[in-house]
Formats: sequence, C-alpha cells, structure tokens
Amino acid sequence: MMVEERFRSAPTKHFLRELKKLPAEIRARVLLATVEITSNPYAGVRLRGELGGLLRWRTGDYRIICKIDEERSLVVLLDVGPRESVYG
Repeated sequence: MMVEERFRSAPTKHFLRELKKLPAEIRARVLLATVEITSNPYAGVRLRGELGGLLRWRTGDYRIICKIDEERSLVVLLDVGPRESVYG
C-alpha cells in the first residue's frame, strides 16, 4: 500500500551546503530523516524565542531545522548540523 506524501521537501542552498560537510554515515541518516519529516512534519519539536515558528528534528547528535509552508505543501529544510552550531 502506497502512502501519498502530503508535503514535499524543499532544501535551501544553505541546508545542502551544510549537508555536504557532514560525514557520509551522518548524511545518509539525515536524508532518511527528511523522508520521515515530509511524511509527518508536525511531529518535530517547535522552537521558541528567536527561532519561533521553526521546527527541530533530532538525528543522533545532529539537528535538522525546518519550517512548514502549508500553502505550497512544503517542508523547507533550513539548516542541519551539530546541536551547538545550528542554534547559533
């Protein structure tokens, strides 16, 4: 049974640049996580403060920061990296 994805992912140039910097094993885990994110984007943790309106997904020690564009059914992938670098 095929599940239709309601959302598509839309990685930003910054996200893709940061993704390329990651080790191959981590990159593979992040790419798998993006599939999960597009199938259920609201399961991410809502961020507060300066990053309010964004969502965070955790993949091991790495974080994926995204926002949801309901109008265009997109999950905009904004940033990926170790915890200490994506929130700064």
